[in-house]
Parts: sequence; structure tokens; C-alpha cells
Amino acid sequence: MIHYLYRLAFCSLFIICHPLQSQETYFEENIFLPTDTSSAYRLNNLTYHSPRSLKIALVLSGGGARGLVHLGVLQALEEHQIPLNLIVGSSIGSVIGGFYAAGYRAEDLIQIFREIDWQNLFSDQTQRTHLFWSQKTSPRKHLLELRFDKGFPYIPPALSPGQKIFDIIYARLLNANFQSANDFDNLRIPFRAVATDLLSGKRVVLDHGDLAEAISGSMAVPLLFAPVEWDGMWLADGGIRDNLPVDVAIENGANLTIAVDATAPLRTGEQMKSPWQIADQVTTIMIQEPTQQSRSLADILISPAVDNYGSNDFAEIDSLILLGYHSTIQMIDSIQQAIKMIQENFWGENYRFGKISSIAISGMDSVLADSLKKSLVVKEGQDLRLYDIYEDLTYLYRAGFLENTYAFLKGTASSLSLQYVVRENPLIHRLIIKTNHINPDSLFYEGYLSNLNRPLNYNQLFMQVDALLNTLFASGYSLARVVDISYQPGLRTLQVRIDEGYIEKIEITGNLITKDGIILRELLLKEGRPFRSWEAIESLQNIYSTGLFDRVTLNVVRNDSANSIIFRVKEKKYLLLRVGLNASLERKAKAFMELAEDNLFGREIKASLFGLIGDLEKAAEFKLYSVRLLKTYLTYRFSLYYQERWDRYYQQYSKTDDYLTIRRGLNFVLGQQIARLGSISAEFRWDNISIFSENFIFPYDDNYKIRSFTIRSVVDKRDKLPFPNKGIYNRWFWETGNKKILGGSSSFTRFYIGLESFYPLHNSLNYRTRATAGSGDLTVPFSEFFTLGGIADFPGLYEREKFGRQIASWQNELRYAFSWDLPVDMYLGANFNLGATWESSEDLIKKSDFLTSWSVYLAINSLIGPIQIMYGKLTNIRDIIYFSIGYEF
Repeated sequence: MIHYLYRLAFCSLFIICHPLQSQETYFEENIFLPTDTSSAYRLNNLTYHSPRSLKIALVLSGGGARGLVHLGVLQALEEHQIPLNLIVGSSIGSVIGGFYAAGYRAEDLIQIFREIDWQNLFSDQTQRTHLFWSQKTSPRKHLLELRFDKGFPYIPPALSPGQKIFDIIYARLLNANFQSANDFDNLRIPFRAVATDLLSGKRVVLDHGDLAEAISGSMAVPLLFAPVEWDGMWLADGGIRDNLPVDVAIENGANLTIAVDATAPLRTGEQMKSPWQIADQVTTIMIQEPTQQSRSLADILISPAVDNYGSNDFAEIDSLILLGYHSTIQMIDSIQQAIKMIQENFWGENYRFGKISSIAISGMDSVLADSLKKSLVVKEGQDLRLYDIYEDLTYLYRAGFLENTYAFLKGTASSLSLQYVVRENPLIHRLIIKTNHINPDSLFYEGYLSNLNRPLNYNQLFMQVDALLNTLFASGYSLARVVDISYQPGLRTLQVRIDEGYIEKIEITGNLITKDGIILRELLLKEGRPFRSWEAIESLQNIYSTGLFDRVTLNVVRNDSANSIIFRVKEKKYLLLRVGLNASLERKAKAFMELAEDNLFGREIKASLFGLIGDLEKAAEFKLYSVRLLKTYLTYRFSLYYQERWDRYYQQYSKTDDYLTIRRGLNFVLGQQIARLGSISAEFRWDNISIFSENFIFPYDDNYKIRSFTIRSVVDKRDKLPFPNKGIYNRWFWETGNKKILGGSSSFTRFYIGLESFYPLHNSLNYRTRATAGSGDLTVPFSEFFTLGGIADFPGLYEREKFGRQIASWQNELRYAFSWDLPVDMYLGANFNLGATWESSEDLIKKSDFLTSWSVYLAINSLIGPIQIMYGKLTNIRDIIYFSIGYEF
């Protein structure tokens, strides 16, 4: 309202000084430009004025993949230097709008959105490389997992808890140039995210809090993403209530609203094949009328022709960006004209004063004044209007080195004299950067010297302080802030005080069962140390990687002196049932059921009862283990088991008999995990084994009491299973059996090593190589022989067809991934194998001992597990067709 008072006072005085008479009247008047005194940084002993400007708001709608047109819109607005003072977004509009408000440019956003794996966005499974070795081997690969809540089956609220999308948003925002510090007005451009509260059914406008969570809530499509819990609300997709929130921009003081509408048209019958697509259709119908009303409220409406694109067409990102860009370019003239028109209304009536005869700038160096004078709108000998003076005052303020300025106008209508009176900012002789921890010299660069020994230039100062903060952000100090900028007049010294973002307190909330220590031990962030972005991201990954939580978020509560970090977790239901199925031509069918408690006593101790039944095997097991022991990286596992397994006995590549192996025993493992790469462990095995066959041809009928001690090492960096793209899988063990321990019947020693690597040769082509070798002494019992054969081990041989106390094999494989647009991954592969076994470690190794084989296969990574059909040929001996479906267990 201040500028309206200025205008009223000026109009009254103008009428007094310009009575309606023919005789010209001499007058004198000071004309001030309406300004704001607030700045992005706290200033001490400094006066700052900036011209009050229009508030131009950009409103970005939802629309799923269609919303990618917003990227092209921003690109066009940037190119034509259309200023934005507010961004309002709903659904995907909040994602793009929030990132842009946080400091990313359009080009940066386009690159970010191209890198996102949209197809796997709903998969919240922890990346395998983030798991400890003990987690990589558990649980068994299953077909179905059902969790229980107070004894009743628990149905999750959505396909995805939303952790992956939160991680993507959070990691990018930590690296943005502007941090919100819980207030979205602190961003480079003030921002508002629109969401829907599922509990009250009301629209929610988010203007504070955690920016990543606000964006996640605004785009949480029901059934696809679980709602985000926020201050007692369940936030879901903003498009449910308001897909084009133009009125939010108006309510926040926008003088001009530019709305971008990427709303989806109604789906056809063929396009509704899933529950969430039907739910989306219902939502689209409900918002049609409100969206039409919002369109009418916008000053400028940009409506790219998105009818030919689906809400899941993220692969069409380049086409959608181009569509948004061209749609905006067509509206640029209208936008610029609207800005000019509203600017004129903003300043009031454009009064004409008369002819200007002289112009001067006083209060500064004459050379600088003459330089500035050349760029003024007002020219001698021309008519003088109020807008011309306002534009000149705006120009002078925006030069950056003025503390204050106004226009002094005197004379008559036929001969006016105009003087711009300025007061320069104080001189700066010295600049000090004060920090708590970081060496200030590491933040200083020669550009700061341009501000010395001359009047302070706010433009340069703010740009340099922004660059200083960006340096800190790029180094991971995401909570760094400028405490204040102070001027010491006596010393003519400018001091910039930096807080690197120290952590005063770390809190855990939402863990009703899990002990705080289980979560705190996963944190890299520590109290009393600066907040580092990479430590925050890794801490979130570590907590989520425990498998104990559906969702893990990090919130920062900032006050004037310190930061409190709050990790919010949403616990899973820990009692669960798993079911698995597998079938193959060779091993026929088998199934398992496992009842497990995933978080015993709230200490990440896991206990399970496992039962397996199949045509050729049966098993039962009780297992108790923990991923980590207290705060160490030690892991342990204890198991009691009973196993029955039928195998075929072959002689000269012909089946001659079947034999049964029964194992009853216990196993205890204590290991040291090597970060998240692997482990080295000590194992004790108490195993009673019976092997017999109904046919006298089988020569290995016997009973064994194995009491063995094993040292084992594993390094597993495979990125995923069952079809890795990259990584290594190396393992070795040394085992010794002893007759003197607990009634053991066999003393033996054996050693094994396996080396396996995966190399991506191309986007679709992968190479795998594996080499194995093992050797045992002459006392190694048959139950501990090394074996060779089977679809995964040595195609061309049947499973465990070859065996012995010594083994050597080498396998090479090429695998091609089809790039077809399929709902599952499909592969075509071929491999070549070389291998041999020797029953005695004293046997001479001859070239003729080695078998060769090759195979080709077609595999599908389906929802029920891998499906594989393979043709294997053992050179000069036989062909075998293999088929398997389901995960191996």
C-alpha cells in the first residue's frame, strides 16, 4: 500500500502546483520510487533499497508425463528473460516447479529428468550394492510375501511406499543452489506446492516444512504411491482437488499469473486396464469443471497439445519438452505485453509534466554520473512523463551501488529541470569472511577484490555471497547460511559471517518397536559436526537398507544458532509369511513356506521357520541371525536343519541309479562384514549325514558325522540378481573336519575358490566370466565332494553329474538384453564351458580330462521369477534341453 500513498500524495501536490489556468506556474517536487528494504541476507549498519516490482507467478499443472512440457515452458521463459516471482505447482508441476525454485535452471532440469529411470520408479527395493553381505543372502527369493498386523494380513496402501521417488527428489534438492530452511519463501523463487489431504478431503497449500516431502506429497498418486504423512494429514496428489491452482497464485499476491495446463483428457476404454488407471479416470472426471474455472482465472494460459500423449509416456520427454517450448514461444508477445500493461497500472496514471530542458545526477563522481546519464530514459528536449522518471529511478537502484535516490523536479511545463539525487553506499576497504570451522581462505577468490576501495555494490556483493554459498553447497555443506553481513564504518570493513550448518541434535521419530540405537548406528551424520549432504544421503540409504522401514525421511529444524536433524521412519509389519515356487525339467517341482519375525525385540534380530517340499527334496530349518551385532560390523547366524535330497547317479554319461542324502545338524557362523562389499567368517558345522541307494551299483552308501571348522570369505558387488549388469562375485573357503570334536567320524581338509565377473559391453550386451577350482585330501567324504553340472553350472551335464575331490572349470557367457517395450526384461544368451573333476587329489591332470560344452538360452525376468529355456550341448556326447521357472532356493 505504500506506493499507493506515494501516488496519492504526489497527485494532490501536482494539482496544487498546476492549477487550471493559462499562466505557467513554477513548481518544485521530490519524486520517490516505491521500494522494498528487505533483502535475501540480514544486513547490519547498511541501508538497502530495491525497486518494488510486479509479482509474476507461474502455475504448473499436474498431468503425469504430460507435465514434462513444463520443462520446455521454463526453457522458453528463460530465453526471453521473463522474470518469475512465485511458482505454484500441483503433482508433477510441483516437482518441476520446486526444483526450478530451488535454483536449478531449465537445462539442468532437463538433464535430471532424462537421467531418471521412470520404469523402475515404483520399485522401492534397496539397491543391492547398499546391502551388507548377510542381507544379500537373505531372505530367500520368494514369489509372495504377506505381512501381518496384530494377527491379520496387512494390505499395503499403494504399489510403492514412495521411498525411491523421495530419495531422488531429496538428493537433487540437497545439491540445489538455494535451500528452503523450512520456509519456501527462502528459495530463489518463492514456491507453493498443492496437495490433497486424504483425511479431510481438503486442498492443502504447502509453503513451509521439508521441500522434498512437500513435493513427494503433491505427486503421491493414490494406489501408486503411499500418502505422505505431514502434520496429522495424509498428503496425496494435488490434482485430486486442484490440478491447476491459479487461485493460489492470486491469493499469494500475484499481479500476473501465467498458467501451464497439461491436464490429461479422458482415457478410452482400451486405456483403462489397471485399477490405478480407472482411479485416475475418476479423478480426471472430478477435476474437469474446477480446472476449467482455473483456466479462466489465469492472465496467460499456455495449453500445449498433449492429447496424443499418455500420463506414463516418460520416454517421450524430448518431444514433450519441444511441445512446451513452442507453445510458450507462441505466447511470448502476449506475456510481454501483459507485463507492460500491468506495470503501467502498478505505477498509476502516467502524468505528463512538460518539456525537459536539463538533466543532472548529483551525489556521486562526475565521471560515473556522466556514464549513467547516457542510459537514462529521460532525454533533454523531450516530453517528461512520470513513468520515465520511475524507470530511471529503477535503473539507478538496480545499478547496485546506491543507498538511496530520488528525483528533484523544478521549473515550468515549458522548461523543466530534472536532478536525480543519489546517495552512494559506503566505501569498502576490507572484506572479512568469518566461519566456524572451514578455513575462510578456501572460500576467498579474487572476484571479491572488485568490491574493495570503492562504494559497496549490492549486485556484486549478493552475487559473490551466492557464489560463496554455492561453493559450500557443492562441497556438501547443504545447511550453510549467511548469518549476517555487517559494516563497520570506522574501519570501513565488510564482514560476511557464515554458519556451515552444525548439527546440535539428532532425533528419531516413528520407531515404535525398533530401538533408537539400531537406527543411530547407521548414521554418518553426528551431533556437533557440520551437516554434509553425502552423509545425509548415505544415512538415509543405510537406514532404509536395514529393510525394517517402509519409508525414511530426514527433516531439518533450524533456529538462529543451530540445526536439529529429525529422522522420521515408518516401520514395516515385522511378522511375515513368504512362499516360493520353482519347477524345472530336471528337478521337477518344489515349494517353500517361511514364517519369519524380522525385528525380534526391536534389535534387528531375525528368526524364521522354513519348510520345503518337492518331488526330489524336503527340508526344514530354524534360523536365527542378525545383520549387525550391536554397533560393530560383526554378524552371526545360527541354524538347525533337516534336509532330504534325491540325486541321480551317472556312469559314462548314463543314469544308473538314484541316491538319497539326508542331513541333520546345526550351523553357527560368526563373521566380520567388510563394509557392504562382503565378509570374512568363521563357521562351525555339526552335521550327521546318511547316504544310501536302493541299487547295489551305487558305491557311496555311508553315514558320516561331520564336525568341521570353516574360514570363508566373500566379496559380492553384483548390482542385481538374477541377471547382473556389472560387478564381481568372488569367494573362497578353507574347511577342516575333525574326529576329535563332538564325536566326528571324518577328518579331512578341502579348499575352494570361485571368481566371477560381469562386464557391460554395450547398453544391451553383457559379458560374464567365471573360474572355479577346488581341492581336497584323500579323506574328504563323498558328501563333501565338489560337483559339476546343471543349467547354471555346466550346461551339457545334468545337475551334479560329475563330482570329485578336485574340480576346475571356466565359463564364458554373452548375454543380450532386448530393448523392446515389454513389461518384463528378456534376454538371449550363449556360453562356452570348460571343466573337469577328479576323484582323487593324486590323479594326474590330463588335457583329455576336460569336458567342453556350449549352450544358448532365452530368459525372461518375470514377476514370478526367472523363466529360462536352454539348449546345451556337451561336445561329441549329448544334447540337453533345460527349462526352469521361478527363483532358485
